[in-house]
Amino acid sequence: MQKVLIIGGGGGGLILANHLDTKKFDITVVDKSEKHYYQPWFLYVAFKGSKRKIDRPIASLLKPGIKFVKDEITEINLDERKVYGNRKGVYTYDYIAIATGTSPDPDATPGLREIYNEYGDYHSNIENSMKLWKHVSAFKGGTIAIGQASPTVKCPPSLLEGAFLLEEHLREKGLKDKSRIIFFTPFPRAYSAEPMDYVVEPMVKERGIEVMPFFDTDTIDVQNREIKSIEGDTIKYDLPIIVPPHKGTKIKIIPEKVKDEDRFIKSDKFTMKIEGYENAFALGDCNNLPTSKTGVTAHLEAMAIANIIQGIPSQFTGRINCPFDTAYGKATFVIADYKNPVVPYPPTRVKHFMKMTMARIYWMTLKGTADPIFEYFFSYTNPVKLNKKYPLPK
Repeated sequence: MQKVLIIGGGGGGLILANHLDTKKFDITVVDKSEKHYYQPWFLYVAFKGSKRKIDRPIASLLKPGIKFVKDEITEINLDERKVYGNRKGVYTYDYIAIATGTSPDPDATPGLREIYNEYGDYHSNIENSMKLWKHVSAFKGGTIAIGQASPTVKCPPSLLEGAFLLEEHLREKGLKDKSRIIFFTPFPRAYSAEPMDYVVEPMVKERGIEVMPFFDTDTIDVQNREIKSIEGDTIKYDLPIIVPPHKGTKIKIIPEKVKDEDRFIKSDKFTMKIEGYENAFALGDCNNLPTSKTGVTAHLEAMAIANIIQGIPSQFTGRINCPFDTAYGKATFVIADYKNPVVPYPPTRVKHFMKMTMARIYWMTLKGTADPIFEYFFSYTNPVKLNKKYPLPK
């Protein structure tokens, strides 16, 4: 029986494990944590103070016959097919899938570490989201600077989702007239993909959110409460909400050349095979594929890898299908693939209901029991069909 070793108990790793045949493969999932978190809900913890339970034991999310090991991996040797952990020693494999996600790097921006430690953020972990809610809920007025310290972050829609939910919170608390929201971004527009920016720009203007484009964060002067850009612009703030740069895995991988300068693993964009290796894959946020780092992306990559390992020809199409909460009970989805641009998909209440429904069936998704629902949804939201139905105005 061939051994499949999966490093990482996030969404991609669990979906891959649960879609392999346990009668044909000896499957082991290794993670340094025993818990799996529904990360998209960090947003609602940070801006709505949600108390919803969003974690479950990783072992409970795996099919019978799949082993889970709590261990911190320190080294992966792709040439020798050996993996080294702090607790369990050496692991061997026939196939390996690295699904370790991203690592926030607040030290990459001078001054950001202090902000990160005091205010938290809504991308890194549940503790940081709770920390941010503490400051958001105590805010009584002033200037809020919200944005990203680097172009590379996971879940691109969540950046503006945060700004929209923040504005909704201020309005509900009667603080809108006492507050100023500045959304800063290194991109030339509020949303990096132009078709989606066409959809959200009117909402940004209507809600009085100021956008500072081409703002590449250089340093943060914590003492004077200023964020400075490489371009020479400065934002003064009372409350900073800054998503730190995201980088790839910190695990040592041999050979080192399979990582790029930001530690993301170089992988084929269709098969997720690590460059130079037929039996090694990198999926989800830890690879360097030219697409968004999102949960849906990891889901679809995992499905393709499961097929490939089991001898079924399969490719990842670059499909993204990211829920995007625009606040006030409406949402949309950011939909595209390698061949088709982002759809200018308008927000509706039905789409918000769909986003909330996806959150409720998330645990089923990891086990594969919701596959028919997602297959229908992905077919219904095919970007070829939707781009014809919602063409970008010329």
